[in-house]
Order: sequence, then structure tokens, then C-alpha cells
Amino acid sequence: MKSRAHIFVPLWSVAVGASVLTGCGSAPQPSEREAVAVRTCTVVRGERPASGHEYVGVVEEETAVALSFPVQGSLLSVGVAPGQRVARGETVARLDEQNLRSVHQGAQASLTQAEDAMRRLQQLYDNGSLPEIKYIEAQTRVEQARAMEQVARKNLSDARLQAPFGGVIGAREMEAGEHVMPGQTVCTLLKIGTVKVKIPVPENEIATIGRGRRARITVAALGGRQFEGTVRERGATANPVSHTYEARIPLDNTDGALMPGMVCRVVLEGDSVATARSIVLPTRAVQVDDRGERFVWGVRDGRAVRRTVRIGGLTEGGVVVTEGLDDGERVVTDGGQKISEGMKVEEQTR
Repeated sequence: MKSRAHIFVPLWSVAVGASVLTGCGSAPQPSEREAVAVRTCTVVRGERPASGHEYVGVVEEETAVALSFPVQGSLLSVGVAPGQRVARGETVARLDEQNLRSVHQGAQASLTQAEDAMRRLQQLYDNGSLPEIKYIEAQTRVEQARAMEQVARKNLSDARLQAPFGGVIGAREMEAGEHVMPGQTVCTLLKIGTVKVKIPVPENEIATIGRGRRARITVAALGGRQFEGTVRERGATANPVSHTYEARIPLDNTDGALMPGMVCRVVLEGDSVATARSIVLPTRAVQVDDRGERFVWGVRDGRAVRRTVRIGGLTEGGVVVTEGLDDGERVVTDGGQKISEGMKVEEQTR
């Protein structure tokens, strides 16, 4: 009996260990987990006009200036609000002038005293009874007092912040009661008599966009109002993330209708009236990695496959893909943030 018990215990232990190993072996691997539901579409090339390129632009001001006081003090009032129009020379903010006025009054008193002493010493000097050195010292004290008075008078006048040109207040950075240091921005002033429409141009298209290229601009915020202009500026340095170059189109804005920040649709006229076959995907389908490369998630054999793409301009239907995809491929349009390379996906086509 004793020997049988001795044999029975190890067998029981082995059986338990085997069952544990079997249970571990049946656990699903990460690649075999439940598929992630995504929405996809099938790539189909369509016809689009090649006579021009369409972009999304943003209106920006001609000039932007940060207004600040050259002296420190307590901000007494700010008389402007964002979006408010101001004329050249109009006061936009004021400092508490009490301390600055006291300093100026003291400087004036010192100047008066120095000038009075100079007049009395002048008589002695003219009579030859005053040494030359004493006369020069008196002149120096007068000049020093005059300089101090000029500085104090300038500081007092600088307690009023005035607009250097007519424009629109962009942003107000400070409120009444705050302490202001020299050079600290109180508000920004935008010059918008002429504005510029800035558009990002993909690197594969920038060579075709020269100065003088005509453009049609449609501004949705103004009820679809249209403007016409020509490209006057073309950037020489690409954005390191988006790989796009900036082009700018100046527009006359005498009536002030165009405001900085307005989004608009820009169509650059081309030289051809032919058509081109292109792939257009929803903008949400295209992603950008940390190296600035654009890519989409494709689906092959039920798994996610990363596809690097090159894009062109924007259209009403989405973004134009110029390289990286072929007809018939399936691309993830929704849910791409939840997947990674090789992950199982469950398609919901549209």
C-alpha cells in the first residue's frame, strides 16, 4: 500500500500539469483576436477636369502688429474689442498716468532750477568773474536736466497706446487692472485693406503654379461670394510634415468683407481642357505618420495593410490620390485609428 501511494501522487501531479499546459495552449494569440469592425470603400478611378486645380485656402491679413507700451505701469483701460475697427492714431489702451506725471513734474522742476542758475552765472561769466570750468559745469547741468525732462515727457505720452495705422483688432491679450511690462502685448492690430489667400500646394504640383496664375476664390462665410485674383507669391520651402508649399493670392478688400481666418475654395485655372482619371477618397481616410508620410489602410485577405500614398489637391468629394493605389482595392474610410498592420478587420462596405 505504501509503495502504491508513493506512485499515485506523482501521477496526479503530472495530470494536473498537463491540463494546465493544455489550457495555456488553447488561449488565443493576439493575431487571432476578434476582428475590428471598419468601414471601407472600393477604389475606382473617375473623370475630373484637368483644366485647373482646386485647393482649400485661408484668408490672412496683409500686416499684423502686436501693440505694446514702451513703459511699465498699471493698465487703466482697454478701449477696443476683437473685431473692432480703429483709425490711425486712435487710442486703444491707457496706463495709469499718476506716477509718470509726478516724475515729469519733478523733471520739469529740476530743469527750471538749472536754467535759473545758468542765467545768474551767465552774468558773472560775461563780466569775467566766473571761472571757465564753473560755467561749463552749469551748462552741463542744464543739458542733463533738459534731457531728463524730455525722457519723462516722452514716458508720459507713451501712457496712451495708439494705433499706428487703420485696421481691425485681432486679439486682446490683457485687461484693465493688470500690470504691464515694457514690450508686453496688449492687443494685435491687423491691416486688411488688402488681404492674402494662402493655399497649401502639394510638392508634385508646385512646379506648375507660377506667378500670375489666375484663380477663382469662393468664400462660404460670405454666402458663396466669389473673387478673382492671381498668384503673386510662391513659397520656396516645404512644410516638413505635410510636404506642401504655400502660395498666396492678394485680393482687394476695400469694403472690409474678407476677414482673417475665413476658409475659402480656390480653383487655379489651367492651360488644358482635357480630363484626367483620378482616385478621390474621403479626407478622413488619409492619415499622416510621425515622419510626415501619408498613408491609408487597405484590406487584403481580411487583414489591414498599410499603403503609402501621394496626394494631389482637394475636391468637393475629398482628397485626390495620385500614387499608391490601384482600381479595385479596398480602403478603410472609418475606424482606421483602431487598427495596425496585419490586424484582422471586418468590413462594412459602402
